[in-house]
Amino acid sequence: MKIDELNTYESEQRGEALIFADIPNEAYHAGVGMSSSAIRRFGESQLHAIEHVQETTPAMNFGTAAHAMLVEGDEAFNNDIAVLTGSPYTNANKELKKEYEERGLTVIKEAELNHIKGMKANMIEEGNMYLNPEGKLAEASFYWYEDEVLCKCRPDVLCPPLTKPYADNSVVVIDYKTTQSCDPKAFAGSVRKYGYDMQAAWYRRGMQKAGFKVQEFVFVAQEKVPPYAAKVFRITEEQMDIGWERMEGFLKDYKNYSKGGHLSIYNSPNIVDLIL
Repeated sequence: MKIDELNTYESEQRGEALIFADIPNEAYHAGVGMSSSAIRRFGESQLHAIEHVQETTPAMNFGTAAHAMLVEGDEAFNNDIAVLTGSPYTNANKELKKEYEERGLTVIKEAELNHIKGMKANMIEEGNMYLNPEGKLAEASFYWYEDEVLCKCRPDVLCPPLTKPYADNSVVVIDYKTTQSCDPKAFAGSVRKYGYDMQAAWYRRGMQKAGFKVQEFVFVAQEKVPPYAAKVFRITEEQMDIGWERMEGFLKDYKNYSKGGHLSIYNSPNIVDLIL
């Protein structure tokens, strides 16, 4: 298996997938391959998905910085994140922000850094157990084909199961989510709203293509404001099966579009009878 657009990065072929350990986050998101979020957007409105232009928001920068510190560690944070001290609206800080962004850094404010430090300090023991396990592989990029469609995923953390015994090909996939609330009912609502179940199913598919068996898929969810509450959520095989069924349908529609099919808008007819 070969991906010409990624030939400047070192990769390892495992099963039917290529695994890259060193693709920068920005290059991964801007590069080739259909991600879980792209296919989910296609499932909502095909036209909007194809015309989608990713815009970076302060909330996204905060999430990226939180991931860097809690998932990848202080070294990654210091290499990839820049912090503006004082007012971000001064001319000096505007110029500094521009300079940082031109260097490919994610820029956050000092107040946001303090929140992220608070999140790290208040992460529960069970959360740290999953975010910093033995044999941890963080932010590796997986690529595989579904027929002619190049697909990709980038698990926050991949590791062997935390308890023995386990099969050689068994893995645990961990995804760190910053959230408004980690109350179980509220987070379940976020899973439904943002399609995290479909994301988990997509990641599981990528692991399967690489010859792995996903023993657990875990979300470590943490609130972004004091007291920075956190909780670990495991998604069941049954829920991932349902999620993959939906993603498979979206993939089928995308393949049809790739062969010259018509794009739908909000996946409904152009003339709709309103039922109020």
